Amino acid sequence: MENGYRTKVGVITYHSAYNFGSVLQALATQEAIKRLGYEADIINYRMKRQKQYYQKLYRTAFGSKTFIKDLIMMPVRGKRLQRAKAYEQFIESRLNLTKEFEVPEAAMQVFAEYPCIVSGSDQIWNFHSNELEGQAIDYMKPYLLSDFNGKKVSYASSISNMSDVELDSIIGYISQFDHLSFREASSNKRINEKYKLGSINVPDPTFLLSRKDWIDLLDLKQSKDERYILYYSLRSYKPQRERIALLKQISERTGYKIKVVTPFVYLNYPDDYFEIHPEFGPLEFISNIINAEMIITDSYHGTILSVNFEKNFFSMCENTGSEFRKTDILCQLGLENRIIADIEESFTKLDSAIDYTQVRLKVEALRTIGYDYLKNALSSD
Repeated sequence: MENGYRTKVGVITYHSAYNFGSVLQALATQEAIKRLGYEADIINYRMKRQKQYYQKLYRTAFGSKTFIKDLIMMPVRGKRLQRAKAYEQFIESRLNLTKEFEVPEAAMQVFAEYPCIVSGSDQIWNFHSNELEGQAIDYMKPYLLSDFNGKKVSYASSISNMSDVELDSIIGYISQFDHLSFREASSNKRINEKYKLGSINVPDPTFLLSRKDWIDLLDLKQSKDERYILYYSLRSYKPQRERIALLKQISERTGYKIKVVTPFVYLNYPDDYFEIHPEFGPLEFISNIINAEMIITDSYHGTILSVNFEKNFFSMCENTGSEFRKTDILCQLGLENRIIADIEESFTKLDSAIDYTQVRLKVEALRTIGYDYLKNALSSD
């Protein structure tokens, strides 16, 4: 920033998926860059596949199983439309968007307007993300800042569980970044050991805003009028059905109702113990995290938002390839005891509280690392 002029920085990430974490991390990145004295524009790249995956109520382009699951959600069609409206309102009102681009070539044409572009966070460099699964590499190129001649900065980009062969196919683009960072410690280690690129590990953007920052930014109301457990899960029908009885037992034992947020699954839960909320948008979601007595989740962002807001929580981590995204950060923060393989495991820990004294210091240290990295990257020649 020179003579009071605020340099414009472009940001490209998954900002418009109907996924709580994606939208909130995009907002956090935008706000962090603004706090460092820059203007931040979210490059509004919304590829056709992303729209088909998240916006269509009945998806016919993703196979018969997906279509059948969508049909089963017909009883909450009205609430799903309400959810879509809430997402669009949040995206349009909270994010500083460029005009919309659907194809990669059009998105990359706007790159010339920026001296610097930040790519990330989220799984923008993962061929198996919902947005990029089965697509040609061309659709990832905007996130790789292909053909951009300005300063290239990645912030907390995630390769998730990409194979070595898949990584080899994009490493030429990644190696062209002026500043390189990854969200997961294990991914950062893998990149440095295999390719010697000198990247660093930084926290997810949602950690760049403190609990108070989030409350002030979104004008969130804190209330003790109702006491509940928030259950947020991205799993499919079978595990959701299997968990109903265990969640009911937790409700009986604690005396708290369970608020259920399962965006891709509809089940008929017993009314006396459960409230289902297919209508939640990002604002409703984060508000209910802040006011929950406890959170039970298998989501990455559900987990780290629970930590950032210093909530009592359990993170379900099954033995699957992408679970390291959660276990990495929980181990880093000394919260291994909040990792559970299944809900039943939480029964022995229901009465245990989390002492956030040391965790808070570790989160603050991570936040400093994130801001220091961004400050150096954005201000360097």
